[in-house]
Amino acid sequence: MSNHDYDIVIAGGGHNALACAALLVKHGVSTLVVERNDWVGGGVLTREVTEPGFKHDLYGSSHVWIHINPAFRNELQPELEKYGLKYIWSEDHITGHPNLDGQGIIVYKDVDKTCDTIAEYSKKDAVRYKEIYSEFAEIEAGVVKGMFSPPSPPSNMFQALENNSEGLRRLRDYQLSSRAFTFKNFEDPHVRAFILGWATAPQTLPDQEATAQGFYVMIPSIHYYGQAIPEGGSGMLSVSMQRYIDDNGGKVMTGATVDRFIIENNECKGIELADGTAIRAKRAVVTALDPQQTFLRCMQDHEVDVRVRDIVKSFSFGNVTIARAHCALHEAPEFRNGPDMSATPFQRIFGTVADIDKQYSEIAAGVPPSDPFLWSACWTKMDPTRAPAGKHTMIFDTFVPIDLVNGDNWEEIGPAYVRDVLLRNLRRHTTNMTDDNILAEFIDTGPNLARSNWSFVNGSTTGGERVLAQIGAFRPIPGFAEYRSPVVNLYMTGPSCHPGGGICAMGTNTATAILEDFDILEPDHDFQANANQDR
Repeated sequence: MSNHDYDIVIAGGGHNALACAALLVKHGVSTLVVERNDWVGGGVLTREVTEPGFKHDLYGSSHVWIHINPAFRNELQPELEKYGLKYIWSEDHITGHPNLDGQGIIVYKDVDKTCDTIAEYSKKDAVRYKEIYSEFAEIEAGVVKGMFSPPSPPSNMFQALENNSEGLRRLRDYQLSSRAFTFKNFEDPHVRAFILGWATAPQTLPDQEATAQGFYVMIPSIHYYGQAIPEGGSGMLSVSMQRYIDDNGGKVMTGATVDRFIIENNECKGIELADGTAIRAKRAVVTALDPQQTFLRCMQDHEVDVRVRDIVKSFSFGNVTIARAHCALHEAPEFRNGPDMSATPFQRIFGTVADIDKQYSEIAAGVPPSDPFLWSACWTKMDPTRAPAGKHTMIFDTFVPIDLVNGDNWEEIGPAYVRDVLLRNLRRHTTNMTDDNILAEFIDTGPNLARSNWSFVNGSTTGGERVLAQIGAFRPIPGFAEYRSPVVNLYMTGPSCHPGGGICAMGTNTATAILEDFDILEPDHDFQANANQDR
């Protein structure tokens, strides 16, 4: 099959693009995926960057949301398991929250065990945590449907909740910031730091309005669905999809940069590569690139409505990036809080709410955070295939500002910052993270992130800020949130689309829209009614 013989051509080879392609070929739609790098996966990538045999997840690691994606779970996962995808589940310890004052808090798969650790700090807070978990049963179906269907109109949730006092109280809670929700529902300072720190994981700000709704999903979901990693590295998800596509009527082309979309009479006909090669699609094109690459870099001004261009120009990727260290270790880290904490495969290390405030104030001021939180993971505790026998890999990182007010470059100051600030903090909580335990390290900061993946704009890895103006029906372009772009026969996928960043394989949403337009699948006309009923 030549490059001109594919029904669909997809620009970009991240995990969402691959999920889109995999579902399309499963339904008999021949698909070509074109990726700039010599590898696939985008933010779901595993490579040996320290020493041979040490496999490091460069970006996304923990797989939670993908397992509630019905199309992935029911249609793709059984196929991908034949091509090397094997999930390892956290059956007990999931996340550790080390603390220098007390035993720390551990999130277990079992919600009651989790509440027991919270109760060491506050019995009242443990009760409230369990209440939020229990309420999830009422909204679970709506959450799943809401994430893995086109976003509903913004008014739907208000219409569903505004007709009674209980609904209005819930609607009010949804409008709170993460900080306001945390202080309203929890009393102990350690528990508050644990909850508020957890809420900032998708790079939402503590005082960002209307983020509280996420707590009703964030807290219960980890207990309902658990947490898993692919054996051999997070990138095995991407590799298995590439193998499946190549073996089932599709093709993944790497080392090929998309330079422009071929637009004729406001209809997308294909793509043109940087070397001048034109690849036309028989039926449609999908962009898995971010909106600014798609509509500004890869199209001429006259090919895009000026109103669309203005919206895309103002699309915000935020001002937060990551300073991260990948380490090859002799021994797994041992935490001062004891063996249960050390048994957790990854940790969120927050001090106090005041520490969180200080970090975000420093980010806003454009200075390197002086005493930041740490996110750390030692996945070899769950998956020993990621390192030579008896050895381990480790990640630890934090959020930092993209631009530094003094003009310093993160690539230049990153190694010293990791050593003097991040590693220093990690050593406060561990007993064995000494120099002689670290075999090798690889430091990743914003400039390198932006070079590695052009959709990591300025080093931001989220696909765009999750502010009110850029979620749901507004993402990525108001009026075009259902994965069909303003250009005829050009569809959109990736973290800039609903439901946003994270490892969730939302590319199946885009594939479903295409299959419906091709009359291969029946549209789900019951979505709005079901969503309202579930809420």
